[in-house]
Amino acid sequence: MKRRHGMAIAGAALLGFLGAAPVPLDQALPVDPAVRIGTLPNGMTYYVRKNGRPENRVALRLAVKAGSILEDEDQRGLAHFLEHMNFNGSEHFKPGELVAYLESIGARFGADANAYTSFDETVYMLDVPTDKPGLVDKGLVALSDFAARATLSDAEIEKERGVVLEEWRLGQGASSRIQRKQLPVLLHGSRYAERLPIGTPEVIRGFPSERLRAFDRAWYRPDRMAVVAVGDVDPAALEAAIRAAFADVKGGGPEEALPVYDIPPHAETLVSVATDPEARGSAVTLIFKHPRVVEKTVGDYRRSLVESLFHAMVNDRLSERARRSDAPFLGASSSGGSLGQTLDTYVLSARVADGGIVAGLQALVTEAERVRRHGFSAAELERAKKSMLAAYERAYLERDKTESGSYAREYVSHFVDAEPTPGIETEYALVQELLPGIALDEVRDLTRTLVHDDSRVVLATAPEKEGLSAPTADELRAAVGTAAAAAVGPWEDTLAGRELMEQKPAPGRVTDTRAI
Repeated sequence: MKRRHGMAIAGAALLGFLGAAPVPLDQALPVDPAVRIGTLPNGMTYYVRKNGRPENRVALRLAVKAGSILEDEDQRGLAHFLEHMNFNGSEHFKPGELVAYLESIGARFGADANAYTSFDETVYMLDVPTDKPGLVDKGLVALSDFAARATLSDAEIEKERGVVLEEWRLGQGASSRIQRKQLPVLLHGSRYAERLPIGTPEVIRGFPSERLRAFDRAWYRPDRMAVVAVGDVDPAALEAAIRAAFADVKGGGPEEALPVYDIPPHAETLVSVATDPEARGSAVTLIFKHPRVVEKTVGDYRRSLVESLFHAMVNDRLSERARRSDAPFLGASSSGGSLGQTLDTYVLSARVADGGIVAGLQALVTEAERVRRHGFSAAELERAKKSMLAAYERAYLERDKTESGSYAREYVSHFVDAEPTPGIETEYALVQELLPGIALDEVRDLTRTLVHDDSRVVLATAPEKEGLSAPTADELRAAVGTAAAAAVGPWEDTLAGRELMEQKPAPGRVTDTRAI
């Protein structure tokens, strides 16, 4: 379930509104009061939360707002390379010592100690035991070394070139080959299309060591970092340990705003038809790009509920169509997403039988048009609301079973992507208040934002095999236009008014009770 955020000070006030007067839609969303969020003197953000699942463990994360999008042309792949190097020698851990230490305390490299680099961020992850003194402190020291104390020696850089090149080589399977064909189309005209995190083998083989150090100095700054600590530890002790471990982390120059790289709009429908001998099947995806909406207020949260209801009802329709004997796809889905820092997306995707890409694409467009022209039925909306409310109720009732890693991911997203994090108590209360007032027309009208003729992308994938020819880009554009212009009637809701059990069994009676 997607979490949302606001200002911590608003938490008590917002909960005071709930159950009394309606919450103002311009009210800022709160931050969950169970998490401590603060800023160190050096500008670094921290998140601390006590959580007992799993017992005697703490999830530690270092999130850095620095990814491959920030690389110069001769640094392509170095954000990821730097991630590797942080495990290969630092002020407190000689090369090889960190991994050996983690293994000695029962933390497995890969499962409990890992990292990833994406376009816009790099995140380091350590899960360490808390049942012995000093383990959490040493884990935080390791994170602080990642933040500012990597050795980056020439000898270790040379050793790591082969490791990263092997990772690049292992990533050259069908999915990666298809991705390299599709991403330049999806990210058309943007820097993102030229900055895949794995980089290029030419740069990895030959970059001067100083270019890696330059990336580290330029972008690894405390004001662009957050440390997250969630687990079976007293929050005050965790906060004190963070302050001690990161107090001397300093920046490399004057504080400057991070650059924001746009993905430009386009009037035409862009199409990628990617075939590969090892592709496992055929699929087609229709993507609509529009400006990102950052959730800050109760009104933003309400809009996200409307969108969730929209996806739920479209997905119910697509699922029903997939079960019919004449289904144009094997399975299909409606969802939302994001691209870069400035775009949200509406995504319709379908898995189709080989040779069925055109028919599958037309079916996706048809269902989008059906909603745009005719909307949904009252019964569909009622079912979607009941399902959503039940999901939030389950999450609320099982809130004490949430794993620390789940909270840690949530707080990383809050820092990196401004994802809200008000806590399930506030979310459940908001859903109870806001859901009944959401009307049919506003769910249907969401198609005016989500579905449009510009900034539209079609991605098709098919295997290369004898007797199968993939459609051309022009054929797919024509398929979209034909389906969008065709007559389409309202959806026939075959479930309206029906019970889960058409003939209910006769009720029984309790004959005996005993307490154990």
